[in-house]
Order: sequence, then C-alpha cells, then structure tokens
Amino acid sequence: MLLGARTEHARSWPGTLAFPGGAVDDDDHLLPLLSGTRGEGAAFRGAALREAFEEAGLVSFARADGSRADDAVIDDVVGRLRRGQKLIEVLAGTALALDDRPLHDLGTWLTAEGSFLVARFFIPVDVAPHLVVPPTLELSDVGFKVPSLLMDGWRDGSVFLPPPIRTQLGRLADLADEVDDHAVAGVLRTRPLEPERRRRDLLQGVVIMDPRTPTLWPATTTNCVVLGCGDVLLVDPATPYPDERAAFDDLLEVTLEGRRVRGIVLTHHHHDHVGDADRLRAKHGCPVYAHALTADQVDVTVDVVIDDGHVFDLAGGGFGPDRRFEVVFTPGHARGHVCLFEPALRLLVAGDMVAGVGSILIDPPEGHMATYLASLDRLMALEPRSIIPAHGPLLTNAMERLAQHKAHRLARQARVLDAIRHGATDLDSVVSAAYGPDTPGPMLVFAARSVLAIVEMLIEDGTVTVDDTGGWVAA
Repeated sequence: MLLGARTEHARSWPGTLAFPGGAVDDDDHLLPLLSGTRGEGAAFRGAALREAFEEAGLVSFARADGSRADDAVIDDVVGRLRRGQKLIEVLAGTALALDDRPLHDLGTWLTAEGSFLVARFFIPVDVAPHLVVPPTLELSDVGFKVPSLLMDGWRDGSVFLPPPIRTQLGRLADLADEVDDHAVAGVLRTRPLEPERRRRDLLQGVVIMDPRTPTLWPATTTNCVVLGCGDVLLVDPATPYPDERAAFDDLLEVTLEGRRVRGIVLTHHHHDHVGDADRLRAKHGCPVYAHALTADQVDVTVDVVIDDGHVFDLAGGGFGPDRRFEVVFTPGHARGHVCLFEPALRLLVAGDMVAGVGSILIDPPEGHMATYLASLDRLMALEPRSIIPAHGPLLTNAMERLAQHKAHRLARQARVLDAIRHGATDLDSVVSAAYGPDTPGPMLVFAARSVLAIVEMLIEDGTVTVDDTGGWVAA
C-alpha cells in the first residue's frame, strides 16, 4: 500500500502514517476526468488524484482518448506543478485529463471526531501510470509498504497508526499473499464498526484522548493517555467541563470494550492535569497515584504515593502484549513532577516536561530552572523514540525535541546574561532586552517568570550577583 508519514507541520496526527488525501478545493469539480463524472462525485475524484500528486507524487494523466501521455509531456506538466501552478490551470493548456477510470469507489466514512465526511478510493498499482520521485513535502517517507510489517511496527512501537487506518491495514495483513484487486477493494470498502472508527490506539495499548481544559494559551486541551492492552491506567484526566466529561466517558467506554480502569496517575498538581481525577476515581472505583510532593498540593484523594523507579506492570490480558511503565521523577516545572517511560516501546509520557504546542513555563518558586534542565538530561539519557506531551500532538522525533527544549533554554539564558552584562539590572529591563518588542503583550508576564527563573539559576551558580541596591550584576 502507498503510504507516507504526516510531517511535523501537519495540522493533525503528525508522525503517523497516512494514505494520500486531503480537502476538496473549490475548483476540483472542474478538473477534466476521463470517466466523464460530473458534480459532487467529480469533485471527490478530482481531489483524490490532485492530492495523490501533491502528497505522494502519484501522477494519473492521460490523453483525452485515454491513451498514455508521452513522458516528455508528463515531465513538463509535473515541472509546472512543482513551480507552483495550479493543476486546473496546467491541464487547461494541454490535451491531458486526469485518468480516474482505475479508481474503485470505496464509499465514505466519518472521521473519528465526526467532524467531516471522507470519500475513499482505491487505485491498483498496475494501472497507476507514474510515480514521481521525489515526492512533495506534505508526506514524508512515501513508499509502498507491506501491511503485515506495518502492523508489526504498530505492536513494537515504531509505527503510529491513527484511526481507522489501523483497522484497514490489520484486515489487509490478514489477507493471503496472492489476492486480486477486488479482494483488496472489498477489505477497504468494509465500514469500520463504531468502536474501531473512534479508537485512537496510535500504538498497541497506547491511546490519546484530548478533552478541553482550562490550560495556558496557545494550548486548549490536556492529553489524557490511556495505557495498557488489558486493564488500563489513565494519566492526567483533567477536564472540569460537563460536556467534555460526557464525551470523554463515551470515548473511554469505546476504548475499554469491557476492560477496567486499574488506576489514575497524576504527573503533577496543576489544575489542568487533575481536574477530573476525583470524579473518575469514584466512577471506576480505582486508586489515584501521585508523587508525595504532588499529593501535598492537590484536593484530589491520592491513594498511592509513587516515586522514582516505581513500576506499573500492565498485563495484556489476552488483548495484546504486556506493557511496563516506569516512573521517572522529573522535578523542575513542578516539584512533584513525574513522567512514565515504557522501555520496550521507548515511549515517554512526558506531562509538562515537553510541550507539543506552546512552551513549558518554569515559574519560581515552584519551578526551578537548573532542576528542570537536569530533568531534561535525565530524559535524554533514556533515549526515547517518541513522546506524548501533556499539550499538543504526539512527538515522533523524541531526542530532537528534548534537545530543542534544552537548547532553547540555554539560548534564552545567554540572552539574559548578555542583557545583565550590558547594564540591565532589574526584571523589567532584562525582559525587555532578552525578549524584544515583538513579544505579544499578554506573554510578557510569562516571560518575566521565565527570566526570574533563569536569573535565580545564574545567581546560584555565581555567574550573577546582587549588588547593595538589589540590582543584578554579572560576576
């Protein structure tokens, strides 16, 4: 099957595998099609082939009489497209049309969130006229991939599959080696059952749910991670909103399919991480786990205190492999902050140590910059492959992201120290010099807290001192 990985800049599910596809453009119904299809059907078919080129480099052009176009003509058309011309404009100046005749109509489905309808098609490889190399940048690592191997990767943590692609690939993996196009199309045409359509098992035994929470902008949600193939742990269930709680309960029921919630783990005490823990504790009759320094700061009932090295052994229970999540004590953002690491998957559930959207606030006295940087080093020593942050999407380039977070802090530290060396002696003047005039006004209060954390670290290591007037001076 021809698939690629959504790039880091994708609007949804970055790092996961995807079939080529995208939204219907306003003029897709005007694209010339060899089948002669008109109306809404023409828009869907035209969009499918246009997106196949834009995302995967698949070109399906032919002459108006249905014969194959010359390579030189195809090369000219592709070159013009790569220079930014629109497909409909390029085709208008040629005798070519989109060859949509090989498309098998697979029907439609709703996205997992029910937000829009997806029209689906299948094109057999032996009638796909051209595959342009290299592909465009909307998908990376585009190529023909074996479904059974992808499913193996989903189980071992190296391949991330969003719904309902995982279900389709699983069914294809079960087919015999020798199958015809109709058998493949039949599998793909089968509508996923409601639980299959909505489940978000990006890895086997790892589900991300993202209810809306009162968190810091630009984040608007907090990821609650459901861990385990058998009975599960919930990490950071936090929404306080009744409508979001109802939607969360519904999706969790779909995910559990009769299994139980074994416990709730809190990564730290902030309200956008604990807001639904007490309700779910009562609903599911399960204990809440947290570090002692977190337990001291929450109104939530903490039943079991955990610390560095605590292990959650989650039996697969016949639904999948056993999983082993190890607690990693990572103070800095919060004194009682913990992460969870699964060595076999090399998966890190990072809480607020890493941000998938926005940045991590280090706010003294609760936040401590030197401790936070040391915790980042500790996480890098684990060499994770992927990270689930508390806010934002799954991060599949884990080591790169951890290094970026550390480099960002060190670069900001250098700017703060440079400002002090050039005469800035108080918080306002250092913030102005270190952040500059382009920083949005509402963010300056957070910038000030970050500067204060950096200066405290510089004072602790002797790089900055405080003079008799209370001003900051470079040592």
